Amino acid sequence: MIISITSLKGGVGKSTLSQNLAVCLAHIGYKVAIIDTDTNASSVHWSGLRPDNLPSVAVFGISDSEALSKNAKKLVQDYDIVLIDGTPSLSRLVSTIILLGDMVLIPIKPSALDVWATEKFIEKYDQASVIKDVKAYFILNQYDANLSFNRDSKEVLSDLNIPILKSTLKTRVAYVEAVVQGLGVYEYKDKKARDEMAALCNEIVTLFP
Repeated sequence: MIISITSLKGGVGKSTLSQNLAVCLAHIGYKVAIIDTDTNASSVHWSGLRPDNLPSVAVFGISDSEALSKNAKKLVQDYDIVLIDGTPSLSRLVSTIILLGDMVLIPIKPSALDVWATEKFIEKYDQASVIKDVKAYFILNQYDANLSFNRDSKEVLSDLNIPILKSTLKTRVAYVEAVVQGLGVYEYKDKKARDEMAALCNEIVTLFP
């Protein structure tokens, strides 16, 4: 199974979600790999810091569209789940990432800039959907239901033709601290971060085709 994690905007949490979701899935028994498509190679660097005594998460760096398509199809034969950590771009690569996914996850921060960028992503998604039925879901990152502009952004997203997952990720320093140790928050000391990531993972698993 391939899960594509993508967005046209940088800084929305694609790599954070890829790494943390991979860790959760590995802990519940899935054999997991990440394909890092961003030239910054955040997930590749993260994998080099990961302790050997924890569940394995293989990470491969591939930033070429044709190479991605070819190798993702090979990797899925060896792994239960392949997560594609997407790159912010309007290039052909984004369309390839969407089309490869059995499921597409779109992390988004509740802000006007992110919502506006999402409108361009929807164009890419709609184009891909003509070729293949792609199941996509928004994930609200750094979300605070107590803030009115967060709630307003969620309401705008709810008008789009892509469902929003019930589980949200909050603004927590644990996500920053865990990544520099090669960990996911599921393995870290912050119980609230661990619990919210576990809830998101469980919700995603229930949506597996």
